[in-house]
Amino acid sequence: MNIIRQQTDLSDAHAAVCTEMSALLQYGRLDLPPLPERAARVLTLAGRRGADAQGLTQIIASDPALAAKVLKVARCAAYRPSCAIDSLPNAIGWLGVGEVADIAFTAAVQGCLLPVQAQRARAERTWQVAVAAAIWSREVAAMARRPAEMIYLCGLFHDIGRAAALLAIADVAGKLGVRLDDEQYDRLIHDFHGPLGALLAARWQLPESVAECMRAWPDPAEAPGGTDPRRVVHVAHHVAELIVGQGAEMAREALSGSAVLDQLNIGPDRLKALVDRSDWVMGQVSAY
Repeated sequence: MNIIRQQTDLSDAHAAVCTEMSALLQYGRLDLPPLPERAARVLTLAGRRGADAQGLTQIIASDPALAAKVLKVARCAAYRPSCAIDSLPNAIGWLGVGEVADIAFTAAVQGCLLPVQAQRARAERTWQVAVAAAIWSREVAAMARRPAEMIYLCGLFHDIGRAAALLAIADVAGKLGVRLDDEQYDRLIHDFHGPLGALLAARWQLPESVAECMRAWPDPAEAPGGTDPRRVVHVAHHVAELIVGQGAEMAREALSGSAVLDQLNIGPDRLKALVDRSDWVMGQVSAY
């Protein structure tokens, strides 16, 4: 094998994909998936005041596969339910309209963000971190007594540009007929996840509070207090990434003494209680 030639070819492949991605992004021609129709309906319903259980049930029940997935996740999410979670009304009665809407929306968008056969393991891990961050965002917000409106969506989409970038990079590499190694995928995702996340948020017409969190969550230092979600999502991201990648004990050690946790009034005991819920959270993640 000619190692020097192979390295040159890989370098050329990276440059070719980078150039094509930049051009497609500049001219607005990147092929990103549309928001699935049922996900859009759930998002619209959930954004209304007094969202009704019957309307949500009708949306979910219109797709048997979606209904089955929602019930599967709901059974994992329910804590010591007093009745079996064997129907959508039971799930809504126990978890509430908002949480079941979150589950339905997540299940509905999952399929359009995972079909990256060349990088399937990476796509699945990216998705696991996103879902775990969404659940932990809700948990951190409750623990810190911060407003919970849209916090689940902020957590789910905060770093979704990585999934969008992976999807687009794999597509462009396939169309160009070139092969990328793992390091090149990392570099390209790093370079393109920001603009692709913003593009996906615009095309999917995500709420502005979600889009703003996507832009600002990595740097919570400048976040105002009160309703701003970026500190909550910042913590949720790191809890999710550490637990998915390295386990609960590493998450507890790595986050101890975090200034952002102090700002949220989450001390060592609360952090331990948060991380101790990892099996429950990851059970839900695995159910998708």
